[in-house]
Amino acid sequence: MARLHAEERRRQLLEAAREEFLRVGPGSARVSDIADRAGVNVALLYRYFDSKEQLFEEAIVEPLAQLMRTPLLTSPVPTMPDMIEAFYRALLGVLIEYLEVFHVVLFSDRAAGQDFYQRRIAPYMDQIAAHSASADTVWSQALDPKLTTPMCVGMCWGVAMDSHFRGAEVDVDTTVAALTAITIGGLSRAAALGIGPPATG
Repeated sequence: MARLHAEERRRQLLEAAREEFLRVGPGSARVSDIADRAGVNVALLYRYFDSKEQLFEEAIVEPLAQLMRTPLLTSPVPTMPDMIEAFYRALLGVLIEYLEVFHVVLFSDRAAGQDFYQRRIAPYMDQIAAHSASADTVWSQALDPKLTTPMCVGMCWGVAMDSHFRGAEVDVDTTVAALTAITIGGLSRAAALGIGPPATG
């Protein structure tokens, strides 16, 4: 067993735990198998982590939580098409890379998945919706962003999931162009087509 600095060893154990949780799910993962995957004994693993639950939290849940705290758009974009395209490109990249992790966190345990969604994903979606609603000159739409935001995210999720289970690589440029065209041609022109919430007054 190679001697590693404490932080390097910790990272190694978390990577082994992540691989094992993704392979068999949190319910079936065993600490002994995680230790074997890392090439260490169980006693050494327990010097760094108190339980399998702590491993799952730090290897799977916390990286996703950190991801959900990171803005998709980190710099301003000049036009509506540019903004929408940048949004889809960033979101698609995240979902392609982390799809398996999202599935483990959201669907391995119903209560835990609902808790993660309500604490982490729902506020993130609300932020995107609020940004869309306030960006009238950039992303103008007649429909309620609280309704359309999950739809837009869902399109990216569907593409990522389809490519994952087909074992096919996503043509990101073509996909982003199609998603942008759908969004501009649909959401942004809904008012012209008379589609939208009923008038109040």
